[in-house]
Amino acid sequence: MIKIIRHAFALIREDKLFSAIYIAGTAVAIASAMVIAIVFNMLLADIPPEVNRSRTLYVSNRFIPGEKSDDVPYHQGLSSMALDSCYRRMKCVEAATGIIPAYQNNYTIESEAQLGQGQYEAPRVSAIATDHDFFRFYDLDFIDGRPFSKKESDEGERVCVVTDKVAERTGTSTGATVRVNGKPFRVVGVVKAVSAFLEDATADIYLPYMVEGMDLYPNNRNPLRNGDNYVDVTYEGNLSVRILLREGYALKDFNAELEPLRQQYSAIISSQLGKKVEWAVMARTHFFHQINFFRPDGADDQGLALETMNLMPPAILMLLFLFLPAINLSGLVSNRMEARRAEMGIRKAFGAKRRTLLNEVISENLVLTLLGGIVGWILSALFVSAISDNKIFLQMFVSADQSVVDTGMQFQMFFTPTLFLIVFVCCVLLNLMAALIPAWHSLRKPIVESLNQKR
Repeated sequence: MIKIIRHAFALIREDKLFSAIYIAGTAVAIASAMVIAIVFNMLLADIPPEVNRSRTLYVSNRFIPGEKSDDVPYHQGLSSMALDSCYRRMKCVEAATGIIPAYQNNYTIESEAQLGQGQYEAPRVSAIATDHDFFRFYDLDFIDGRPFSKKESDEGERVCVVTDKVAERTGTSTGATVRVNGKPFRVVGVVKAVSAFLEDATADIYLPYMVEGMDLYPNNRNPLRNGDNYVDVTYEGNLSVRILLREGYALKDFNAELEPLRQQYSAIISSQLGKKVEWAVMARTHFFHQINFFRPDGADDQGLALETMNLMPPAILMLLFLFLPAINLSGLVSNRMEARRAEMGIRKAFGAKRRTLLNEVISENLVLTLLGGIVGWILSALFVSAISDNKIFLQMFVSADQSVVDTGMQFQMFFTPTLFLIVFVCCVLLNLMAALIPAWHSLRKPIVESLNQKR
């Protein structure tokens, strides 16, 4: 193998123009495919602080009437009661948190020292309203202080965690009091700002959803109606629920353990209402949370098929980005093999097998392809970094108009074992497509014809 690599580099030095064109063509192809791969990596991989994506489930529910009725809510969020009396009691669940996302909460924030300054305009910030378990899901980097406690969360105390950017802008620190929409909150912790590309965890401030007076309404229940009878649905609320599974458990285990609890709650609601109502729970893994194959509300099978096609365009683009350059590179390899036919003829005359020569040619081109892949990887990272502040690109990740959050990109967004494997596989496929056919065609020619190539 070492001899093949040495021979490949000798050929690179011998024909620098061919090598430069081959590496450049490979780099452009890999870079184009890698831009798509990096975007999907940012959406799906376990990237700090979203280090538990692979174990996270996203839960919602529906109340489905036994007979068609417009009186039964079709799709609902969940309440803190559902978290406490149902999900947190399940054996397969390590933690369960409720969230009112940042794009729903846009507040102003200012420190006590900034109050009354006539020329000062309080910045608008986005807030994630959540509970104590949120900080078990997301590994936020605490510069100072701590997350708010279970007691502070359950009792709705006016406490908050702010990012370093907010702390710097307002001149506050742990223990200080800030005004959020004019209401006093005690800062219990300061965290490093999370990149806006990690939308599930990014916000300017984090506060308990049980705090009153902030228009959050986590347990805002809509009653089910049957004629003149009303039943409060205690599990219905305004929370997006996320479940952190214990190690070794999967979605099927969660559904199996939840099923008797679901049937029990359905029976209670049906009994109180006087007619059959099904409490249906939908749980999605992080992959299906980001890449939505689920049927939209009211969609038919055709709508589901269209949703399933969402992954096809990027997959086809990646193949095109690899296939079209491979055609051009194949022409280059073909010309190169024509120039080396005499060399191959001599080696076959001295007993070299066709398979040995073919493996050597492919290995030599693989070295060139890997070099091009490394260059392409670097180009793709530079390109994504360059457009990271572009509004159109940001709209793929950020739902809120967040004025303080960090739009920087972390190293883990560009380099993970999965991305490395993608680059390697892309290089191998590109190499095989570009080198295999012309090399095989050239080596099939008779030895005499090859030896007479340069006469």
